Amino acid sequence: MNSYLKFITKRPVLVLIGLLAITAALSYGMRDLQFNSSIEAFMPKHDEDYIKYMKTKQVFGDNGRFMIMAVSADNLWSASTFERINDLLTDTEEYKDFNAQKEKTRLKKFNEVAGRGAVCLKNFYDRFPDDPAFVRFLKRKAPSDFKTTDMLPEDAVKNLRASILDDIELKRIEIIDTILSPFNAEDITGKNDTLKAYDLIEEDESGRRIIPRTKDGINQFKKRLTSNPAFKKGIYATDPETGKITDFAIIIRFAGSMDRTRMVGELTDIIKPYKDLKVIVSGVPFLDKRFNDYIHEDLRRNVPLVILMATIIFFFNFKSIRGVILPLTTLLMAELWTFGLMGHLGYEITTVGGTLPPLLVAVGSSYSIHILNQYYADFEIIREKGRKKGLQIAMSHISTTVLLAGLTTFAAFITFLTSQVSAILEWGVFSAIGVMFAVFISITFIPASLTLLPHRYPSLLMGKNKVRKTSIIDKALAFIAKLTVRHHKKVFAVVAVVFCIAVAGTLRLKVDTDMLHYFKDDDSAKIDVLKIGHKFGGEWGFDITIDSGKIDGIKQREFLETIEELRRWLMADANKDLKIGRTDAFSDFIKRMHMAMNNDDPDYYKIPENNLDILDYLEIYSGDDDDSDGRVDAFEPFVDPDFQKCNILARLAAKSGKGIGTEEINYIIHKIRKHLAENLPKPYSFEITGFPIINARLAHYIVTGQMQGLFLSLLIVLVVIIFLFRRLKAGPLSLIDMGMTILINFGIMGWFGISLDMVTSIIAAITIGIGVDDTIHFLNRYRSVKKENVSIPEAIEQTIYVSGKAIIFTSLALIFGFLVMVTSHFLPMVLFGLLVALTMVNTTIGSIILIPAAIRLTGIDLSPPRAVGKDRKG
Repeated sequence: MNSYLKFITKRPVLVLIGLLAITAALSYGMRDLQFNSSIEAFMPKHDEDYIKYMKTKQVFGDNGRFMIMAVSADNLWSASTFERINDLLTDTEEYKDFNAQKEKTRLKKFNEVAGRGAVCLKNFYDRFPDDPAFVRFLKRKAPSDFKTTDMLPEDAVKNLRASILDDIELKRIEIIDTILSPFNAEDITGKNDTLKAYDLIEEDESGRRIIPRTKDGINQFKKRLTSNPAFKKGIYATDPETGKITDFAIIIRFAGSMDRTRMVGELTDIIKPYKDLKVIVSGVPFLDKRFNDYIHEDLRRNVPLVILMATIIFFFNFKSIRGVILPLTTLLMAELWTFGLMGHLGYEITTVGGTLPPLLVAVGSSYSIHILNQYYADFEIIREKGRKKGLQIAMSHISTTVLLAGLTTFAAFITFLTSQVSAILEWGVFSAIGVMFAVFISITFIPASLTLLPHRYPSLLMGKNKVRKTSIIDKALAFIAKLTVRHHKKVFAVVAVVFCIAVAGTLRLKVDTDMLHYFKDDDSAKIDVLKIGHKFGGEWGFDITIDSGKIDGIKQREFLETIEELRRWLMADANKDLKIGRTDAFSDFIKRMHMAMNNDDPDYYKIPENNLDILDYLEIYSGDDDDSDGRVDAFEPFVDPDFQKCNILARLAAKSGKGIGTEEINYIIHKIRKHLAENLPKPYSFEITGFPIINARLAHYIVTGQMQGLFLSLLIVLVVIIFLFRRLKAGPLSLIDMGMTILINFGIMGWFGISLDMVTSIIAAITIGIGVDDTIHFLNRYRSVKKENVSIPEAIEQTIYVSGKAIIFTSLALIFGFLVMVTSHFLPMVLFGLLVALTMVNTTIGSIILIPAAIRLTGIDLSPPRAVGKDRKG
């Protein structure tokens, strides 16, 4: 370390240029940063439930993770409302099937208008008289501060053209699989011994829907819509009391596993101009998009706030410009290096990753404060020895301590490599890397800068006659020193009481990874999701796949009746605890066929009495099979190509005004599995999978990862402290502080009903990673003071006076740095900020009260073995 510091102080300009060059190179990667809040993406790919989930999606599609728009209006059954709903649906359908020729023609016409020179928006609109959907697109993308007849500047035209090109690329990937609503839905009709699908609303020769405009036409449409029982709570919702239709649904299912965030963003933009309609949105893809939006907002708001808080703490501590600028520059560089590296390596910012900026600011503040504090503590030595030599002496001790503290924090965070959850694993890796960046920059940038700056003590820290002032912090430290030396037994009596309360609270701790758990109760997204769940029988669903055991086995009446019996059991009043709001299955089509072949008599909406009728219905039914896989397109979510397996989509509906938690999901799945294991006839078999199951499975990995990471972190800290001090007793001593802090954190979470989730699960690691810094600083300083052959009480008091101040100010930076997260839209982020802030208070108390009291109580000796002091007790 001395050689490195000598190099820094000898060539400070070269060092600073090197740091700036690295900063420029790494920060360039930030432009490639992406956001990903998909919980599915966090799952380990070898997990058995995940493998089943992906296989089911390959056969039946992604049925449980749909996006649904609930559309209503004051006058729902009017021609004008129908026209507006149709426009909304048409705008949405623009993104389903890519028509290269149509898009090429649109772009060509746009370029023709743009090439005229001075143009206004009206010129573009008039060029597409037969393409109203594209005109609406142009209106969405047009600059809002221009009127229709205002001349557009060249930049506005270029931006509009760029929007068209981006839109074409979005359409080209064909991420939308199906769009279903009352306006494009098909039903089944049976006439002249034939069964065929027909459109609820007919289309003209150009493929445009013929929207009913007369009262009679609208009534006919209503009759067709309500004639199929499967449509209720499927594509329309009713008032529970009056039975009147209140909402139409537009259900969007996505293809493959591609990122849907951009598409969902476009769909939500489509909705905005339809202010005359009441449109609310729900579904996992929608919540994923809202997650990403909130992460963006949190980063934009929290990073400046954290830096502001750090600035205030720096000034309050050092009361000088350099005392603010130097640590702030260190923090900014650490942030840029870490996130730039993430961008260069192609990693994404996840829900957990949103905690990285305040974490790095807080940790970086700690290292900077300790280094600058040492600089001012050794101010006279530096003056006497000369700037370069004095800085080498002053920085050698503290830089080594900072490096050791950083390495210990690095080790604590890197233990997350054992986590099976990729988001937590990546968080651990980049937190560890960020910590080392902060350490390296602190012990390099600050000494190099101080070498070039004038050697000057802050005037605001001087009292009259140029004597250093006694601050409130100094007085507080004097009180703490007396407390730990004279009343150490009382300190541990209080600790024993707190320990018991914390253990009781920890036993009440629960795990919850439910998506709605991440939103505040008054968040519009959460409110809308619950509303739609109530209207349409669920926010999202899971798959129950029943295997008949043979090809074409699901065409047998006995099998279909088994499916129906299971569906009735799922929806029975006796099983309300299952919270199933709706089920869909292949048997719905068979029942509808049977009803159609019997003059649409509702009494025939049931499984036919014999197998021949079922086979005949399927034989004479004509439906589209666009992918030629042997299944009618409408059947694909519910049957496999061999007609051996039948998939039941069960929608989960929260009925208590809150989401369905992880424990409830586990209970629901366990009860269904138990029922099927006991009652499903042989040789039938079953499999249950879907997004909620994956979500619940994630909780298992969070808990196991928490325990593994916690154990490894504590073990590493124990080994590092023993190695550093070369004393076995030093290890357990260092764990007193962190152990109690972690226990108190879990106890608070348990007593206040705060769940362990993706975000709050990392608090224990942060406690160890950051808390160990203060512990190392205190113990290292104590050992240094004890070498002067002073008594234990005197050594404790001197250590508290010197190290205590730096510990308090670093803790204040940490506390206020994390408290800014209470402004987040994410409830776990808010709780995370509060809990970490409280944790930092506890680690500070532990470092300057609990550890000194333990030293006073036990008389532990931390001096190296070869220099054991004679005085063991004061």
